[in-house]
Amino acid sequence: MPSSVSIINRKTLETQHLDTLGEIAHRQPNMHLTSYTHANPVITIRGLGIHVDESDSTNIPVLMDGVSVPSNFVGQLFDLDQVQILRGPQLLEGPNGLGGLVKMRSRDPGLTAAGDVSLEYGSHKRQRATVSGDVPLAGRTGLRIAIGGEQSDGNTYNRTLDRKDTAGWHSTLAKLKLLHTDDGGGQWRLGLYHMNLRGGNDYFAPEDLSRRHESTATEKGANNTKYTLLSGSYQRQFAGDTRLAVTFGASRSEWNYWLPRSLFKAQAGFDMVTRELSADTRLSGHKEAIDWMVGVFAQQARRDAPYQFDMAPYFTSNTLAKRKGHTLALYGQAGWAFARGWRLAPGLRIQHDRQRLNWRSEQRGYMDSDGDGIPDRSFSMTDSLRNASVTKTVLLPTLTLEYGPDERHFGWVKLSRGYEAPGYNLYATKRERAQYAYLPTLANYIELGYRIRGEGDRWELGATAFSTILHDHQVVGSVNGLTVTNNAARAHSRGFELTGMWRPVPELELNAFAGVVDAKWDDFVLNGVDWAGQRFSTSPRQSYGLGLSWQPHAQWSLGASVVRHGRSTLATNSNFVNKPYTLVDAHVTYTGGRFSIGVYGQNLGNAHYYTRAVSQNALAAGTSRNVGIRVSMNF
Repeated sequence: MPSSVSIINRKTLETQHLDTLGEIAHRQPNMHLTSYTHANPVITIRGLGIHVDESDSTNIPVLMDGVSVPSNFVGQLFDLDQVQILRGPQLLEGPNGLGGLVKMRSRDPGLTAAGDVSLEYGSHKRQRATVSGDVPLAGRTGLRIAIGGEQSDGNTYNRTLDRKDTAGWHSTLAKLKLLHTDDGGGQWRLGLYHMNLRGGNDYFAPEDLSRRHESTATEKGANNTKYTLLSGSYQRQFAGDTRLAVTFGASRSEWNYWLPRSLFKAQAGFDMVTRELSADTRLSGHKEAIDWMVGVFAQQARRDAPYQFDMAPYFTSNTLAKRKGHTLALYGQAGWAFARGWRLAPGLRIQHDRQRLNWRSEQRGYMDSDGDGIPDRSFSMTDSLRNASVTKTVLLPTLTLEYGPDERHFGWVKLSRGYEAPGYNLYATKRERAQYAYLPTLANYIELGYRIRGEGDRWELGATAFSTILHDHQVVGSVNGLTVTNNAARAHSRGFELTGMWRPVPELELNAFAGVVDAKWDDFVLNGVDWAGQRFSTSPRQSYGLGLSWQPHAQWSLGASVVRHGRSTLATNSNFVNKPYTLVDAHVTYTGGRFSIGVYGQNLGNAHYYTRAVSQNALAAGTSRNVGIRVSMNF
């Protein structure tokens, strides 16, 4: 693949206990996260992706079996076969991704009856149980059924309520997936997925308390997420090496987020609902030295985004934004193998976006009319906006030069025009901010990469260098806690990623990675303040890691990893700095016959770090040391 990509398979997800997108992101080069809670990670790649929870556009789409689902609604991962993380603009996929793309592929049904039961127990009274099975329905048809549940007290101690479970959660997960091969060799896949997580929201506290995973909130708040997703696909190869791939689906996601009243001395939160429909069709072929691909993608998305801040009778703010978005894209590529090992592939994406917004905001309370510091005059204001809309049609070219003389060498140079659609700030409280859409972001992107593999797959080395020049970079709610709708005239994200693997003996594998990124604004003035030279939030300048996998015996496997993250500022209040920290993980698994038992540990050094900063006195701490045991049986 001519792109910087990380692939995490099912075995790695299970043994390393990577149960959320945030846990995956925290262990990849130039990938990071910001999160309100355990279940709501907002991932960033090379500094991009920070404002997905504030804006109505996305520059890092997340797909489940080809169907889009908001990343901060995904919650816990379940019954996956593989996760792919693609970096940089992705113009030849269904959804357009300026910063990258995350593709999650769930496990296919088997055509032989089989099942699996897994039980886990870990720190903070974390308990998890999953049951899955493959049911053959006919010679070429199989059904996979998977259900699961998890509960935990969380890792926050509420000193006011004298409770250790205020930041806990309860979740249920379920999946049905059908696989059928027709008489022509085509494969049909139909999937139905559901996740429901209900939890507390007692995470935010001043730094001295948050560091110890403590809070003094007077109630636990609420943080509930759920989604239901329907996916379908059809793939078939025809005569003449022509292939057809169709993907379609729909999802409905809901997020109920309410802070403890004591945090801001007010009732603050929202009940957000997002609905998405999408379809993607592509046809590809190959003949002699020429290959080609053409595709069409359509998506409709609707989000109902209310927000309430109630400090009655002194001040109350109620805002409701209803956003509808439509995207239609035609994309394609032609490849020419013009010499031995060389391929030149120009491509083009034509995309049309339309966003529509209905918005209403009510502000009421008391004001200080005579300057004596005592509110004495009531006020009430209501603003509304109907059918505000913005459209954009863009041509996004890409050109790739590849070099692959044999299976051991692969190099590429890619030039692309990246793009993020225009849209609105869904949490604006004033009409003058709500009615003006932020401009689309356009980017000039170049990537240079090379991978080399040793004989017998004993070692691998990979290097990627990239540079992204962003014009009208969208900045939404990520500067010192200000909810802004703005564009930075110019910004950049440039750096490199290195990966390596070595197997000195067949039973032992060593892995390493390093990532460096410089993501800053070059021309950005906000409220009279010049932010040129300021780094993007949640964008550590460097991250690097070492890993070990050892199988001394057919029944034993051991693994350990160390990942170091550099200094970074936090969202949404970028005045707060996360100092460098190191995560140490390890696992041991024994397999005997149908039974397997594994012990795992994450953040064994109990490193202290933070994932969110609403203000200097409201920080959310990252996950503390977590150890557990997993027992499973196949039948």
